[in-house]
Amino acid sequence: MPSNPAKGMSAVAVAVVLTACSGLTLPSTSADCSAFTPSSPDIVCVTGTVRYFGFEGGFWAVRADNDTTYDPLDALPPPFRREGLRVRVEARIRHLFSFHMAGPIIEILDIERLIE
Repeated sequence: MPSNPAKGMSAVAVAVVLTACSGLTLPSTSADCSAFTPSSPDIVCVTGTVRYFGFEGGFWAVRADNDTTYDPLDALPPPFRREGLRVRVEARIRHLFSFHMAGPIIEILDIERLIE
């Protein structure tokens, strides 16, 4: 029975759309934010290391290479909750307070695992 090429193309199109909309990207070898252009002063791009902090009930955060700890507003996405994982994060600084008091609270716009 002959195969239908349109069905195969539809499956590929769905996969591409789902990947593009996920906000979580594939591992990257680009470890810098030099080409990043913020759309507002509250948008940042940082590279850093995922850390688990055991105080205040415990939480995951990103310790940036500039020694700033960024505390994700709605928690770090589960695939990135791994101690020592290197990541690149684009985020919006939220001017809020937290019990964690670890550093600026961020709303993650995009996050990707770095290959080192």
